[in-house]
Amino acid sequence: MKFGERLKNARTELNLTQEQVANDFFITRQTISSWENEKTYPDISSLIKLSNYYHVSLDILLKEDTGMREFLKREEVTRKIKPIYRNLIVIDLLACSLLLGDFFNLIHLGIFILPIFLLVLCSVAALNKLRAFDNSSSLGLKYAWQKYLSGEKGLKYSLIIPTLFIISGVIFLLLKEQYIGGIFIITGASFVFFIFTKTKHQ
Repeated sequence: MKFGERLKNARTELNLTQEQVANDFFITRQTISSWENEKTYPDISSLIKLSNYYHVSLDILLKEDTGMREFLKREEVTRKIKPIYRNLIVIDLLACSLLLGDFFNLIHLGIFILPIFLLVLCSVAALNKLRAFDNSSSLGLKYAWQKYLSGEKGLKYSLIIPTLFIISGVIFLLLKEQYIGGIFIITGASFVFFIFTKTKHQ
């Protein structure tokens, strides 16, 4: 018996619905379903809560389940990567602050604009790669954002934000703001590329 089946059996033995468990855990019913179908796995914290909630030991839940064990190892790697992740975010915020300061003539970056812009792009790319390690079923905005970018909400719907970025960029170009317009267009085009890449591999 696999992890998902054990999880489902533990729930049904207590005569609980997925909706009831989801409400008690402050998550969506789809997340519970995803765990039970082994499309995703709970993180370590949620796993311990499930063990206590269902009155089932962790040994029983994880017995002979290589998928869940591999996921837990991946979670450990993710935990170690988080400091790097945070540092990259700080770098992005500082770099974006400099770019905005230059745009509003608060500072003058001169020839350093392009290197800083390239630094932001590289840092964002690195952050995206690091996010690949985070396979937990997060909720709220993060979960919705992942569904949006993966194209799960429909390709046309997923292209709304990139299209708005590109249109805004064109408007800025027409207003003779080449710098900010270029940033908007490149950002929108990057979103389009990312979404098509995700949907292609589904």
